[in-house]
Amino acid sequence: MIVKLGGSVITHKELSPPAVNEKHLSRIAKELAIHNGELIVVLGGGAHGHQAAHKHGFGNPDTSPTQLLAGIPEIRHNMSLLASKVENELSAQGIPGVVISPFMFVTLRDNLIDHFPTKIIEETLNAGTTVIIHGDVCIDETKSASILSGDTIAKYLAEQLSPKAVFIGTNVDGVMDDNPAVNPNAKYIPLINNSNKNMILSLTGPSSSTDVTGGMTKKITELLNLASQNVDIVIFNLLVAGRLTALLENNSVICTRIQFT
Repeated sequence: MIVKLGGSVITHKELSPPAVNEKHLSRIAKELAIHNGELIVVLGGGAHGHQAAHKHGFGNPDTSPTQLLAGIPEIRHNMSLLASKVENELSAQGIPGVVISPFMFVTLRDNLIDHFPTKIIEETLNAGTTVIIHGDVCIDETKSASILSGDTIAKYLAEQLSPKAVFIGTNVDGVMDDNPAVNPNAKYIPLINNSNKNMILSLTGPSSSTDVTGGMTKKITELLNLASQNVDIVIFNLLVAGRLTALLENNSVICTRIQFT
């Protein structure tokens, strides 16, 4: 099982310096505790990642390689604080976990994954230990350094490890038919598959309610490809207590399911 915890849920994105949303994180850890089996918890960066990345010019094509490299310590420090807090909360709920930081072993090339071995992750799971992995800054062979997002990590590990399910926790009910920040009547889309994906994309447009790098079109296309491997893919509202529990118990819940057929 891979569960992605959205950065907008587990951090206070509006606070600087960045702060963990301890209330949400404590409740999420309790919900995760009902899962019996191998588990990978992927963390979005939220305030801990985005503030430092923005400060050091990541995302701006004009930023010099030297400036990008100079941002590594602050980004890594922030993400280490967040990951450590998650590790502590999971431990408090009886979930033994270890943090595996991408910076230590993943390299990128022009913003894309170039080298991402999974043996350490597989062996950790085999030992009965939960893997906690997070969005991170990584060495980029062509750009000195770039950001590896939690969403990219979740997708890559799902492709490599063939989990039973990928649950993507965000701050909205799923993929929305309009921007809920602008349109209070926006509704979640319960199912996306090959037969309706083009219609869905025409509704959602280029923006992404799930805060995913690359936009909604790229996100849905990638997840449909992943769903072709018989992986249960769900985008759900992690802000609402009980929805993660319902998913883990295979009960009905408000969410968007992505299926290949």
